[in-house]
Amino acid sequence: MENAILQLKDKLCSVENTYGFFFYAGHGVQSGGENFLIPVDANIPSENFLRNRSVSVQTVLDELNDAGNSLNVVVLDACRDNPFGWSRSGSRGLTIVTRQPSGSIIVYATSAGMQASDGDGRNGLFTSQLINNLATPGLEVNEVFRRTGQDVARVSDNKQVPAIYSQFFETAFLGEVSGDFGSYSIPVATVIIGQQRESDPSKYWSVGASMGTSFVYPWITATVRGTIAPLKYLFLELGVDMGFVSGDPDIGYNSFCPFMHAAFYFPFTDTVGVYAGAGGGYMMANYKFNGLEYPQRCFTADAFTGINIFNALDISYTFRTNFEYISSKLSVGYSYRFK
Repeated sequence: MENAILQLKDKLCSVENTYGFFFYAGHGVQSGGENFLIPVDANIPSENFLRNRSVSVQTVLDELNDAGNSLNVVVLDACRDNPFGWSRSGSRGLTIVTRQPSGSIIVYATSAGMQASDGDGRNGLFTSQLINNLATPGLEVNEVFRRTGQDVARVSDNKQVPAIYSQFFETAFLGEVSGDFGSYSIPVATVIIGQQRESDPSKYWSVGASMGTSFVYPWITATVRGTIAPLKYLFLELGVDMGFVSGDPDIGYNSFCPFMHAAFYFPFTDTVGVYAGAGGGYMMANYKFNGLEYPQRCFTADAFTGINIFNALDISYTFRTNFEYISSKLSVGYSYRFK
C-alpha cells in the first residue's frame, strides 16, 4: 500500500495540473482521533500495533499534498466494523480528518462514526452509486459526489448518508469535457487500493488452450483445460490432452488423455507468477505400425511446472509416465481468467 501511494505521488509530481484520485475500499478504523486503513492479511493483535501495521489516512493526505498538483480526491469506502474485535475507544467507523490539505476533496461512504453498507453485489452501496455517476459524461467533480450522496441516501432510505469535505474551490472535470467549457481532457493519476485484490491470479478461475510438442511420439499435442481456485494460491486443473501427427509416414498416432492436476501458484507480481504441481490421467491412444493398429489404455502420473505472464500466457513443462515409459511435453498457451 505504501508503494502504491508513493507511485501515485510520483505521477502527480510529473504534471502540475494533474488531478489525483485515491480510492480505498475495505476495513478502516479510528484510534486516538486518527483514521487507519487496514492492509490485506494484516496481523494486528492489538490497537497498539495500528500505527506500524496499517496506513494512516493523514499520511496519504500529506504525501498527496507534497506532490503540489492542483486537485486530489480521496474516497474512503472504509466505514465498517473493526475486524479485530478489540477497540479501546469503542468508536465505530472513521472520524473527521483534522488537517485537510488545500486543493483536496475527501469523501466518506457514510457520516463520521457511522458504518457503511456492504451492499448485495461486488461493491458496497456507496461505491455502486459512485460508479454510476463517474460514468456520466460532463459532470463537474463536486456534482459527481453531490449526486452520489443523494443516490446513496435515497437507496438506503437515509440510513446511510455520505460525507463530503472539500478544500477545493475551483471547477474540475474527471475526463473529457465539451460544451461551454470548450473541449479538453485533464490527465488523472489514479490508485485503487482495497481488501479484494482483483488482479491476484490465484483467486481466479480460468479456461484455456495450448499447443505443445512432446519429445517422443506424438510430436504435437493440443490441450484444453480449465482451473478452479478453491484456496488461496492453490488451484485444481481439469483438462484433456489430444495428441496427433507422429512425424513418421509409416507410423500413425492419436491419443486422448483426460487429466486432473493440483498445483500451487507463487506470484512475483500481480501479473507474473510460477506454478508447480502434480496429478494424473487416463491415456487412450491408438498406434498404427505398417497398417496394424495397437490400442493403448493406461493410467498416467504427471508432474509439471510453468510460468504465467499477464494472467493470460502460460508456458509449462510436463513429465508424464505410465509407470513403464516416461515422456515430456513443452506447451505454450492462452488462459482466460475470470473471478
